[in-house]
Amino acid sequence: MKKPLHLFLLLLLTTACTGNRSAESSETGDTLHLRYARNLTIVEYANYTEVTLRNPWDTLKTMARYCLCDGKQAITTDADYHVIVPLQRAAVFSSVHCALFHELQADSAVGGICDTQFFNLPYYKERITKGRITNLGNSMQPNLEQIINLNPDAILPSPFENSGGLGRVERLGFPIIWCADYMESTPLGRAEWIRFYGRLVGRAQKADSIFNAVEHHYMMLCSKAHNTKIKPRLLPEMPWSGQWTLPSSESSSAKLYADAGAEYLFAHLKGKGAIPLSTEKVIDKAVDADIWLIKHHGQLNRQQIVSDTPLLGGIKAPIWWCDTSKALILEETPFHPERLLENLIAILHPELGITPNYQYFSLL
Repeated sequence: MKKPLHLFLLLLLTTACTGNRSAESSETGDTLHLRYARNLTIVEYANYTEVTLRNPWDTLKTMARYCLCDGKQAITTDADYHVIVPLQRAAVFSSVHCALFHELQADSAVGGICDTQFFNLPYYKERITKGRITNLGNSMQPNLEQIINLNPDAILPSPFENSGGLGRVERLGFPIIWCADYMESTPLGRAEWIRFYGRLVGRAQKADSIFNAVEHHYMMLCSKAHNTKIKPRLLPEMPWSGQWTLPSSESSSAKLYADAGAEYLFAHLKGKGAIPLSTEKVIDKAVDADIWLIKHHGQLNRQQIVSDTPLLGGIKAPIWWCDTSKALILEETPFHPERLLENLIAILHPELGITPNYQYFSLL
């Protein structure tokens, strides 16, 4: 006697896409509640975790889908990449993410890095010198031979709009984990990506705990700055090779300036991420600044700034600068925006009497 059609379909549904997994593990996963990150979705199943990255430049499209599994069981999904976790020898292109792995106590997950000349992190500098970490060359044109020799379990680069991807690196067949956290539109949105990275290195609980502390401190600082009556006019960065790259209105930096109680002079810039403008287009508004924030690799003084670009002589605002060759602002603050927020509030609103725990900027 033939079984009814509906019983056959039910059997089919309970076995589809399970591979060698048991039927019990095919149950609906638990979606991780992300409070701020908009370009990330994490669904946890019994035997694996599914992660979806939304394309930040075209939010109707997906940048990549990942299946994170321990490799002990065969998992069959329609993910773009199956990643064995925790990572053991990842190729990490950015010092930002190396610093995060260090905080997560997962330094051993980093097998190779790019742009070693810009690394300020003592632990990694020592391992680079001793040859314990592979130097992969320039992050924009990484050394293919070194990547092949490393045989990484994943490659972690930062994507850029219309860059065409990684070219030959992608064709090597290693999982590419796009670190698009910097394209989130809020500081806490970017910081929340720590929960994804924590799951890559087997530190999910620690990552969740760190983020909860970051969120609590950030929101507490926001409430203090929100009550201030004066909003100093803020000018960030300085031109380089004739272009002044400024945060757009939809960037996490613009949001952080607002949270710090500043009037960001270029909050009108439409777009996502950073917008390059000519110095001539910037200078008309720049001369009205009350505070000028500059990050620069190495020593700097006002005379040097003006001699390189005479137009900047019209900006009379006091300069608060950060020497990125010494301070770890680029490495620490992407996932700890509360540290930068605290520093900015102390500069913008000294009347609040806040003494920052992390002093990145000094009065020039």
